[in-house]
Amino acid sequence: MQDKWIGLDPSIGPLERRDERRLRARPDALDGHVIGLVANGLGRGEELLDAVYERLSGHAELNGAVKVLKHSVSVPPEPEDWARLTSEATVAITGFGG
Repeated sequence: MQDKWIGLDPSIGPLERRDERRLRARPDALDGHVIGLVANGLGRGEELLDAVYERLSGHAELNGAVKVLKHSVSVPPEPEDWARLTSEATVAITGFGG
């Protein structure tokens, strides 16, 4: 299998779409939602996301959280973590520590 690299240049605009997938519409409210919290493992990003969740829970009736701590800033979540996020969370927040 040949490795494939895609270089991203933010100055040229969005990449060409390769399929018809669309982002899900944002909910009007968070009541009843399960929040996915994805931290990149740097600094206090996980702590920040916990604080964001606590703040949100004071304004909405949330149904819990799915917490994911990535192994590195430069990798996606592990397959089992991605499966949990996509099957259990209804909205998600990512946090970038530094």
